[in-house]
Amino acid sequence: MFARLSAWITARSVPGDSGGRILILAPRATLETAADWLTELADAIGPITLGVTDCGHDREAAGLMDATPALAMRPDLAAPRLARLRPRAVVVIGPLRAGEHDLGPALASLHAPRIWVNAEGDTGGVEWDAVFAAREDAPAPGIAEVIGDPLAGAVELPAPPSDSSGFCERFREYHEKGHPILLAPNTGPGEEAFAFAVLFAVLRKSAAILLLAPADPARHEPVYRDAIKYSLPIIRHNRFMTSFVPRKNRVYYIEDPETLHAAYTCAQVTLPGGTLAASETPPDLGLPLACGSAVICGPAEHERHPDAATRLRIAAEHTGLVARGEDPEQVADEVLARLAEGIDPAARRARLAEWQSRQSGARAAVHARLQALLAPA
Repeated sequence: MFARLSAWITARSVPGDSGGRILILAPRATLETAADWLTELADAIGPITLGVTDCGHDREAAGLMDATPALAMRPDLAAPRLARLRPRAVVVIGPLRAGEHDLGPALASLHAPRIWVNAEGDTGGVEWDAVFAAREDAPAPGIAEVIGDPLAGAVELPAPPSDSSGFCERFREYHEKGHPILLAPNTGPGEEAFAFAVLFAVLRKSAAILLLAPADPARHEPVYRDAIKYSLPIIRHNRFMTSFVPRKNRVYYIEDPETLHAAYTCAQVTLPGGTLAASETPPDLGLPLACGSAVICGPAEHERHPDAATRLRIAAEHTGLVARGEDPEQVADEVLARLAEGIDPAARRARLAEWQSRQSGARAAVHARLQALLAPA
């Protein structure tokens, strides 16, 4: 009884300074990710109010952005609160449905411009003024314009190593036989075991080799000794004396940054450290992407900071540039799927340039559409 009364009171009371603004509707984690874009949006278009669609009380929505109202806007609260807020426009980020909750009915009767960003799923019965999708294969309505991910915005990639052909030549037999070369760079505690589990799953379908490079030099020796226990034929780069790596080897162990830098250009698939298990090492997605490698992440999340690496990771995840698996079997399935598609590094780099160009204009596209919709008649 008390919970229902509390929800009724919450739904019918909104702070006076939150009305008449552009209302942004998204889960709390999404709004935290989008903070710098929302600041740009407010500067370009006008004041905003945040509607947190997975919060049932305003205290749960507090503290997202300084001097910006943030309200609980769970779908069961949305209809009465929208009527009181009378927003200039509504921007929805991400899917309309979260489990049993559906924003569509509340938005359908709204008399204000409606824009859907990073759209996925059906229209929810809403007549949208603009629909933007982050990626071409998003299950979004046919009216969606594919613009990339404005939450991340423009992203930068590092330059690939200039010449590492000499190092890659030692894996000639693997290339000639079409056996995949996997790279697990900058791994932390618990991640080597994950990478070995992926390798074992891939080996059930194809011969392969894993280039393994722990991030912390203090772990090099203990990780190497632990790797021996897996009974996988292993070569330690620092003690490698011959020209070519025999095809019977399954692990190539790297302990210096220069060799790891060269290894990025050899690998068809990269399993970035920092994504396979909880790790203090932030994942590097930029270098393997720049080298034309397919990138497949594990289940580990990382703190999201407003830096270039984080924005790249967000854009890559939202737009489907990188794949993801929740366990070693899923990651291995993604590895095999990428190999079945065929990996042409030059073609991947060409698609990457198109992707970067699209990303660079994603924020401007949403800003321009809102400005057009809100301009006086």
